[in-house]
Amino acid sequence: MTELPKTEQELNDLIEQKVNEATANLEAKHNGAMANMRKKYEDDVRKAKEQANMTAEQLAEEKAKELSDAKDKELNELRAYKKANILTEKLAKESLPLYFKNDTRLLNAEDGDIDKVIKEVKKEYEQTLPRGASHSTVVQTATQQPNKGSDPKDVAFEAMANALEQALGK
Repeated sequence: MTELPKTEQELNDLIEQKVNEATANLEAKHNGAMANMRKKYEDDVRKAKEQANMTAEQLAEEKAKELSDAKDKELNELRAYKKANILTEKLAKESLPLYFKNDTRLLNAEDGDIDKVIKEVKKEYEQTLPRGASHSTVVQTATQQPNKGSDPKDVAFEAMANALEQALGK
């Protein structure tokens, strides 16, 4: 627990100390941010100088490479999307759960081998399913009559039923 200052001078010293600490922290954060900005600016300037020193042919090659990389990335994404759709359709056709579309065997299978791998997965899946009836097949039959009159509630209901029969004249 911190000891409270006893005099005004001690209070002023404590306030000044806390202000100096806060100022130092803020300056450190600001200096770090400015250093990051300077580094980014220097990197941008360096890249601009490199591009200025490149020939038009080198710039065209670099631009073509960037476009090629972007197209390759997009093509891979489209192939993955198409394969996921195909797997979803084939799994639905085979009545398999959709979570199998994330099975690595299916994801890594070549286009021609997908049907073979799906049959393999289906075989394994069917082996895990329970065999036989999922509930008891024994038919329950009533073996004894319920005990009438053993419960006070039943006795009261029986008496009420008799009273109603007499009142209605049946």
